[in-house]
Amino acid sequence: MNFLFFIVGVLSVALGIFIMLKNKFYKYETSDMLFVTKLKVFLGAAILVLYGLLILINEVKKVIS
Repeated sequence: MNFLFFIVGVLSVALGIFIMLKNKFYKYETSDMLFVTKLKVFLGAAILVLYGLLILINEVKKVIS
């Protein structure tokens, strides 16, 4: 198990969740430009969380097998 990858995975998940909770794109009208900006940030944070989860799953899989 590579602890550096594990730490990066945990930090990616934590940072992604923090950004997702901070940017509430659904409070804006769809015609507002802030809606598009907040949606892009939210989706980027969702990708960051998924990236972190993939790292964590891979590292846990190494420990189990």
